[in-house]
Amino acid sequence: MSHSNDLHKTKVMIFGSEYVLSSEESEEYTSKISNFVDEKMHEIAETENTGDTTRIALMAAFDIADQIARQRTRHGEDRIRIDKALKRLEQHIDDKKK
Repeated sequence: MSHSNDLHKTKVMIFGSEYVLSSEESEEYTSKISNFVDEKMHEIAETENTGDTTRIALMAAFDIADQIARQRTRHGEDRIRIDKALKRLEQHIDDKKK
């Protein structure tokens, strides 16, 4: 369980607004993540015809969540392929021992 003295406070700028974020992660990591969110929001703002910051933030959140979900799916599929390959290798080794 974390304690408040384990938190790092990092001042960041996201889509033109300044925030102070508290995180157990390093300031460098928090800045890196906030820069990613800022870039995503600016990317969406350039393609969408809206000045609604909340809408842009939600669209960015959905896009980032989609990226995470797709990565998790790929990771799961990779894990299944690895497990199948290991079983084939084990079977091959067992066959060679006989």
